[in-house]
Amino acid sequence: MTEESDPAEIFATLDDEYARNILVATKTDRLSAKELSEECDMSRPTVSRRVTHLVEQGLLEEYTHVDPGGRHYSEYEARLERVEVLLQAEGFDVQIDVRPDPADRITTIFEEMRGD
Repeated sequence: MTEESDPAEIFATLDDEYARNILVATKTDRLSAKELSEECDMSRPTVSRRVTHLVEQGLLEEYTHVDPGGRHYSEYEARLERVEVLLQAEGFDVQIDVRPDPADRITTIFEEMRGD
């Protein structure tokens, strides 16, 4: 994950049942806020607050679409893959793994094709 990620903040987020339910629901499918509200049995404002926080932390990816009527809507997909906590003599070592950002993945593919 990024260097600025704070494990304590990530743990606090993962301690929230609503946030965990959103991550689980979006692990295999991209879902809109409305779909998350129905799937996770929570209000739209609750979904909105949790989704915003998860996106800010890099644990959830937001994809914005425009429907044929010109309205914008978002779908969300979990990026979190794994949290590993190791107890060592000097303290805890925490590793948080997320799927790469889609834009970064495309950049990496092009760089590999060019031989960078």
